[in-house]
Amino acid sequence: MSRKPITDYMPSDFFSRQALELTFRLLRNNHPLLAHAVKQTIESTTTVAYEDLQSAYTGEMLLNKEVLDSLKAHTIGKIIAVLTEIGEHALKQSDLPPSHMTLLRSLIEDWVTLTEWVLQHSATDTSDRTSYH
Repeated sequence: MSRKPITDYMPSDFFSRQALELTFRLLRNNHPLLAHAVKQTIESTTTVAYEDLQSAYTGEMLLNKEVLDSLKAHTIGKIIAVLTEIGEHALKQSDLPPSHMTLLRSLIEDWVTLTEWVLQHSATDTSDRTSYH
């Protein structure tokens, strides 16, 4: 008898408000436009009611769709790129304690998971006639 991890039955339609807040703090000094976009998302999205989370999350969660509507896919990609650059720089400089590196890695994974959700839930653009050959 195999055990199913929580992610098998828990919907992946949620993004952590805490992840947005941490992202804002990491971006605000060197990437103010991206930080502003994240701050606007924090301010414009409403948290999901605790009952709707099936008690699996304890923090404030946002619907992925609302995060995507606010940030758009290209901005999410830029955020991942900048967070990755921050991580690479920290690895080269060895200036972050391991606990901070773990937190940064987890934050990047959250954004990548959101990107995967976007790819799975985006409608195909039938009007796109671009040749990709």
